[in-house]
Amino acid sequence: MKKILALCALACAFTHTASAQTRERPKSECLKACNELDGFKGMERIERKLVEVRDRKKNETDPRKLEQLASQEQELVDERDDRRKDVCSYICEHNPAG
Repeated sequence: MKKILALCALACAFTHTASAQTRERPKSECLKACNELDGFKGMERIERKLVEVRDRKKNETDPRKLEQLASQEQELVDERDDRRKDVCSYICEHNPAG
């Protein structure tokens, strides 16, 4: 009986500290924290393509080809940023402090 009572007391003590860690935060704070994270779905593919384009850019000497590669690189950077923005907006949209 004493063991059960002690276990219940411990469980109650830990639930209080766990709930304190998941406080509500404003959407701006949520977005800032989310944007600092890496590893969103599909980002590896974009990062791989960016590395390939940057490697080709280092070895290229033709000005027109360099311009095309710079354009490709910018498109990939924009796609990466848009993907991150969409994911973070979706996550923070459901934040209770909204």
